[in-house]
Order: sequence, then C-alpha cells, then structure tokens
Amino acid sequence: MQVYSLDEVIDKHLGSISTPKRDAFEAELRLDLLGKAIKEARLQRNLTQQ
Repeated sequence: MQVYSLDEVIDKHLGSISTPKRDAFEAELRLDLLGKAIKEARLQRNLTQQ
C-alpha cells in the first residue's frame, strides 16, 4: 500500500500552488473556515437567532 501526504494529493488533484483551480479551492476553503469560526464565536457569546 502506497502512502501519500496531503500536499501530494492536493497537488495531484488540484494542481500546484498558484494555479487557478488551486487558488479557487483555497479561497472557498478559507471562506468556509471563516464562516464556521464566526458561527462558533456567535454560539459561545449567545448571539444566535433561532
């Protein structure tokens, strides 16, 4: 069984750093992580609306 690092898998499927496909993926990932962090902060401070 061959073991691959996460960087190798990302490079293979999305391309190397600074390619348009990779940049779009990383931008979407950053937005998702930011949204989750904001949601978590709002939950901790009881600022949610339900």
